[in-house]
Amino acid sequence: MNQVLSWLLQGDVSIQYQTQRYLLQAESMLLEQLQKRIETEGFGAQLLSARNENGYWGIWYYQPKWTCTHYTLCDLKGLGLAPSNPIAKEMVERALTECQLKDGGLNFAKSDIPSDIAINGMFLAYASYFCPKDARLAALDLCIRSFQKPDGGFSWDYASPIGDPHTTICVLEGLYAYRYATQGTSSIDSCLKQALQCLYQRNLCIGEDPRYIRMAYPYRYRYDLLRFLEFAANAQIPWNESIEQALVWLVGKQHDGVWNLQLVHPGKVHVQFEQVHQFSRFITVKAIQILMQYAQASKTAEVGLRRCESMEKDKPVPSVESTGVDYFA
Repeated sequence: MNQVLSWLLQGDVSIQYQTQRYLLQAESMLLEQLQKRIETEGFGAQLLSARNENGYWGIWYYQPKWTCTHYTLCDLKGLGLAPSNPIAKEMVERALTECQLKDGGLNFAKSDIPSDIAINGMFLAYASYFCPKDARLAALDLCIRSFQKPDGGFSWDYASPIGDPHTTICVLEGLYAYRYATQGTSSIDSCLKQALQCLYQRNLCIGEDPRYIRMAYPYRYRYDLLRFLEFAANAQIPWNESIEQALVWLVGKQHDGVWNLQLVHPGKVHVQFEQVHQFSRFITVKAIQILMQYAQASKTAEVGLRRCESMEKDKPVPSVESTGVDYFA
């Protein structure tokens, strides 16, 4: 594990922060120092510097993908930017002021259409992180939960009788973030459980789309098994057979103690975090965090951690030649 940790700690300051926080459980002083540096160094600084003079990234809130305000705020939260960052807080508050509808949802389209439930879920996740005390989030929470489908899932399609995995994972993350930030009610817990059951009943959607079993980051609005496992670990969902099946997949993707990036969702970006077909620090730190969460309950997770620990001390972390970006529409 020492060799893998050393490799992770040589990465962007955001990776250093996540490694120290989630894998090494470092003291708060060190974590605060690293988190503060995300604003001024590496990927975080690059994203913040891409902001327009009018305050937005891209064109307003949702155009173009992936350089708009919405996805940039998603990326900044994913990097671990400090929740006190004034730029992020300002733009969350502006979004609520400029885009919140009477029903509590967010309309980023500048047209008279209903809000998108997946976008609502993603927004609630980063808004709960940067502006947890904003009272307007309560209306967004209620709006999202009012559109839960009979199967427990959620969908961007108001007419659909069933949920879709993309919207469902976005909502799971958003509701959990809001519940965590506000010490929410049991009604949120019930909603989360039903949404998880939707994914379990569909066998985590394995076999429905080849992208669901590819290692991708950033996730954007899309569902995949890594994203499901990261949510489960963060929310401390107890081990079960569905999680075990996903852990078997995760360990099967391991190469010499690390994981590689297999998929990039196409579109213009402010900064390319990593290259496909190269070993990924972002995915590796997430994977190890997941395995640590479930190692006591799962032999599979325990084996995965042992593989990280069994790397030869003098053996460098391997690299893989890129054979081109694995893009999927």
